[in-house]
Amino acid sequence: MSDPVQAVALPHAVDVASVVLGAAQGALFASQVAKERKIDLVGIAMVAIATGLGGGIARDLLLNQVPAALQSNEYVSSALVAAVVAVGLSGAISRLDPLVVAFDALSLGLYLVVGLSKASSLGLGSVPSIFIGILSCTAGGVVRDLLLRTEVAMVTVGSFYAFAAFSGALVYMGLLQVANQGVATWMAVLVTFSVRMLSIWFGWSTPHASALRMERLDASVESMERMARSGVDVILRGGKGFMRSDRTESDGRTSEE
Repeated sequence: MSDPVQAVALPHAVDVASVVLGAAQGALFASQVAKERKIDLVGIAMVAIATGLGGGIARDLLLNQVPAALQSNEYVSSALVAAVVAVGLSGAISRLDPLVVAFDALSLGLYLVVGLSKASSLGLGSVPSIFIGILSCTAGGVVRDLLLRTEVAMVTVGSFYAFAAFSGALVYMGLLQVANQGVATWMAVLVTFSVRMLSIWFGWSTPHASALRMERLDASVESMERMARSGVDVILRGGKGFMRSDRTESDGRTSEE
């Protein structure tokens, strides 16, 4: 890496728009389970704000920085307004779902490179930087699911999300070694966006744990344990038999003598 890594800063409008989108998605999701979870309007608003701001706040706290989202009134206010509008216009928003999904995939890649570049600029290694980058673009959804006591979408079977971010992170860190940061940034955004959208378009899904065939692995471990025990038994029995054989031969020679 010839040049020092500089933290990527999103244009202010894009930054706020990404927060608004995340908050709107959080509000819509919370409103769908509000009756079952007994969530009131204040709860929906809190879930929306946590979803929109959670990734950036988690990223900055881990990097020992004041969260950028808390340095201005605009971010929290925008998230709150987005929550109210999303709940009120849920029907209209659902008709714009393809556009919303596309922008979400774009913001996923943008927030990924922001987290990666911030971590790298502070001297973190490649692996911690990748962790920070993926966390910054997925933590909002994790916080949402934890608050709503639902399955954490990031770690359950579904369309590529964290995997798309991981793919983009590998591209970013790899290209930094052979190209300038601008090329690495936009290629990482492109790869993340493409993997995410293609997974939705073609219905790709992350594999279930059963695909690892754990039962076969367990059977193999048990078989190895049985073989090890059998080997130990053979050695012990053989040792005892050898000793008995020595004593017998010795006794025979003594009697003959």
